[in-house]
Amino acid sequence: MEKCKVSVNICGNDYVLSGDKSEEKIKEIAKYVDEELRHTSKVLNSNPNFKCAVLTAINLAERLMDNSDLLLKIQTENHQLDNDVKHYVALWEDAKLEVTDLKAKLSEGIENRVEESDKYQALLAKCKEMENSYFDLQMENVNLNNEIRNLKRFRGENE
Repeated sequence: MEKCKVSVNICGNDYVLSGDKSEEKIKEIAKYVDEELRHTSKVLNSNPNFKCAVLTAINLAERLMDNSDLLLKIQTENHQLDNDVKHYVALWEDAKLEVTDLKAKLSEGIENRVEESDKYQALLAKCKEMENSYFDLQMENVNLNNEIRNLKRFRGENE
C-alpha cells in the first residue's frame, strides 16, 4: 500500500504526517492528539509545550496499555469461549448420535413388540383350539361313558 501524506495542525503547529492509513484516518488521529494536548495544557493551566507533550504521551501510553491489557483479557476470554463452543458442539454431536441410536432401538423395540404380539395372538389361537379340542374330548368321553353304561345295562338285562 502506498504511503499517504497529510498536512495537519496540532496545537497551532503544522506537520506533514505520512502513513499506511487513509487521509481521513490520519486527520482523525492528529485531531485526537491535538485535543489531548489541549486538554493537558488546560489542566496544567499553561500553553502547549514540551512538558504538555510528554504528559499527553504518558496519558496516551497509559490508555494504550490499558487497552492492550483489555484486548489480552478479551482474547483470553474469546479463546476460552471458542474452547467452550467446541466442547458444546462435541456434546451436541454426541447427543445427536445418541438420539439416532435411541430412535433405532425404539424402532427395533416396536418391531419386536409387533412380532411378540403376533406370536402371542398365534398362541392365543392355539390355546382356543386346544380348549375346543379338550371340550370335544370331554364330550366324547361323556358319550363313551354313556355307551359303556348302556352296554353294561344291556348286558345285565340280557344275562
